[in-house]
Amino acid sequence: MKIAVIGAGGIGCYYAARLLNAGNDVALIARGMHLQAMQDNGLTVKHAELNFNQTVQAFSLDEWFEQTSVNQVDVIIVCLKAMQTQAFAEQLSAWFKQAKTTQLPLVLSLQNGVENEKYLVDALPKDLVLGGIARRIGAHIIEPGVVESIGPAQVILGLWPNHQSLDAQLSKKITALAKCFNQAHIPTEIAADINKELWRKLIINNGLNPICALLEMKTGEATPRDDLKPLIKGAMGEAVLAAKANGVELTADDLEEMLELISTFDSIKPSMLVDREKARPLEIEEICGVVIRGCEKLGVDAPYNRTISTLLSVLVNK
Repeated sequence: MKIAVIGAGGIGCYYAARLLNAGNDVALIARGMHLQAMQDNGLTVKHAELNFNQTVQAFSLDEWFEQTSVNQVDVIIVCLKAMQTQAFAEQLSAWFKQAKTTQLPLVLSLQNGVENEKYLVDALPKDLVLGGIARRIGAHIIEPGVVESIGPAQVILGLWPNHQSLDAQLSKKITALAKCFNQAHIPTEIAADINKELWRKLIINNGLNPICALLEMKTGEATPRDDLKPLIKGAMGEAVLAAKANGVELTADDLEEMLELISTFDSIKPSMLVDREKARPLEIEEICGVVIRGCEKLGVDAPYNRTISTLLSVLVNK
């Protein structure tokens, strides 16, 4: 397949390396020193089951738009920070409108949060946007052009918000994409209700990402602590309520399953902690704000999310 990875940081580079090893044509879109290093020296990805060091096709976003035709791409994988999605969706829409073809690529979001797909759907033609989850993976740029990753790096994907309107042709395309990933040793499954799966992942992100960034802890340091468990579960419970306010029914069982998932996974630095260490903007609004707003729709407060996110915002803005 011909694939573009937009926002090729740790997660994007790991999946790109897997796909390249399997013989796919992959373009990596990045910026700054990381982009320059990949253009000059190629990409290195270190993983217990993968040792990748190759020359790659790496571009800035503007370069890629200028040098690529729409019909040269089968799938666009979006790995941008969530606060960048809306602007990218508008750029992608303008690029699509210049195309002289109706055969447009699928757009797969592998991002934090539950609102990325809506921005993409609002901007793009019908039945192109797939929601996706990168699960049980830790991957970060340890120096420009070099990524370190752990975990089985599973993917769950499906037409957003669900498969109620899925026709045979689109189903074939989604199945082919999942097969491509699996052949590249990316364990992948198709979800009929990907929006529900995105909210289930938000339970994890909401419970661990902000508090680990606030306390500068890895997940494996935070989850065993008896003093932090009520805060973690309290924030997760608010995410369950916010999902209901957005038409997604989650239960206490979903919460316990997600807590067990992250508690038994390798201890990692969540993305917000890495962003704080590198003085980059944090996805506070996309991970905490969406939960606070969802609870407000139900007429209740979200005190755990409000407190943790407020303290984190004050700290990083000092």
